[in-house]
Amino acid sequence: MVAALSIAGGVAASSTVVVRPGDVSVAKTPPSGTQTWFSGGSHDAGTVELVTGPATPPLGSGSIQMTTKDDKSKGSLLDYSYVGTPLASFDAISYSAYRSSISTINEAQTMALNLAVDYNGPAVNGGYTTFIFEPVYQTGGVGAMQTDTWQTWDAYKGGNAIWWSTKVIPGAPDSVNSFVTWSSLLAANPDATIYGGVGLAVGSGWFGASTIYTDNLKIGVGGNTTTYNFEPMTSLTVTAPNATKVLGDANPAFVPTFTGFILGDTAASLTTPPTCTTTATAGSPVGTYPITCSGAVSSNYSITYVDGTLTVTAAPIEIIAGATGTPAHAVTPPPTSANGESSGGGDSTPLFALLLCLAFGSFGLFAVEAQRRNVRR
Repeated sequence: MVAALSIAGGVAASSTVVVRPGDVSVAKTPPSGTQTWFSGGSHDAGTVELVTGPATPPLGSGSIQMTTKDDKSKGSLLDYSYVGTPLASFDAISYSAYRSSISTINEAQTMALNLAVDYNGPAVNGGYTTFIFEPVYQTGGVGAMQTDTWQTWDAYKGGNAIWWSTKVIPGAPDSVNSFVTWSSLLAANPDATIYGGVGLAVGSGWFGASTIYTDNLKIGVGGNTTTYNFEPMTSLTVTAPNATKVLGDANPAFVPTFTGFILGDTAASLTTPPTCTTTATAGSPVGTYPITCSGAVSSNYSITYVDGTLTVTAAPIEIIAGATGTPAHAVTPPPTSANGESSGGGDSTPLFALLLCLAFGSFGLFAVEAQRRNVRR
């Protein structure tokens, strides 16, 4: 599945291309470069959106929704990657449409196909027109039209599908509403070439309001058919991490996680990545602080954020040897004489007496003095 539109539909191998909001230009002029889809032709309250549904679309979960409110409204979504493609190279064109019953336009009106064509070919100046396909003019007519359901229309039919031109062209009757087969148009205009957009449109002369959807556009050129799957903006959740640091340390880097990427997207697919910060500083006291993320930008995702927590802990206590009340080293008693007196003189203190002193404080001093007197006797 191709998720980008950098491959021109006229030269790509048979494939499915997913068209998303970020692939569509809404500028006043047609796009250039890799962004080939253009909805800037919509005007007078005509709208074009990529939405979920309706019902179960032919491909994926979404479709194009086009709406109009009166005869002046128009909506269109056109692909400019086919510019320069000879009309004779086309060998397949079809699409699926869904006409909502809330529409108040004539029941025969639904999504149409538009091709901007130079019928003289690029070698001759002039000859610009728009070829238009509408289901109502095909075999079955109005009786084949349905509402609140998806229908698929073959706009090629081996060259037998009926089209009309917005201008009088060679090979067609003298009327702007001349309805002739694709093969007839091509036979009378063999050098006809696409000079502008190829795509879908509603409105412009439709009395009443319309709400119409389309999906599953197929365009075949030179034996290669490209299928266009139209998908809406989807939800993306950015979750801040939970982190821990020691009081006095600098804050760690906060790396968020993402839930909701589709079609092989990653954080690198965002126009602008999120930034995650906290209110805590290196000197903030022990406690918990929120980590929040914000600032992500994408045309393909609606973004929500989940906060994380930074926990600041106290520094560990350093244990120094001998600082717990236990002597750092034992005291060796002086040697004693044969009669049991200390050879170190009258001021020497036996080890066990010293321990008594340490253990019992002032009371131990009396015990030590008593011991000294017993030793001298």
